[in-house]
Amino acid sequence: MSAFETLFKQGKNTAEFIASGTPEQIADLQRWQAMLASQSEAVEKALAPAQQAAGRFRLLVAAEMWCPDCHRNIPPMALLCQRLPGIEMAIITRDQAQPFIELLGVDKVKIPMAVVLDEAFTPLGVFIERPASVVNGNAEQLEAYRRGELLAETISDISAIIAA
Repeated sequence: MSAFETLFKQGKNTAEFIASGTPEQIADLQRWQAMLASQSEAVEKALAPAQQAAGRFRLLVAAEMWCPDCHRNIPPMALLCQRLPGIEMAIITRDQAQPFIELLGVDKVKIPMAVVLDEAFTPLGVFIERPASVVNGNAEQLEAYRRGELLAETISDISAIIAA
């Protein structure tokens, strides 16, 4: 069994992850879920590349319920898995994800960090902390992200990895 498969089997599903939070953390994450639900056009566009991909995929996500970036990004990841039945997700803690440092050659585990895996648990790519448009963007992009206007960008980034 590969290290990624072992970690995936240790993970929680979305409901278990959310249930581990405080009432305030859960309410914050649910606020982002509701905001994402209002962005259906952007979500449909973001899902399109992954809808064309054949096979099964997995998202192994390092996240914590205290993390605001996780509150913003877990709902889009969960929606991707809901809408595309060939994709499943498991969420592990940042401490459990420490093997990512060696396995992926990263300096540290930033959260959320989603490793996109194929059927054989081979990594295809990684989403780290925020969508690429925010990481590579300017202050205006960061503010739009903080307001929740770029939630579908998380789906778009992961969809592009799956479709590649």
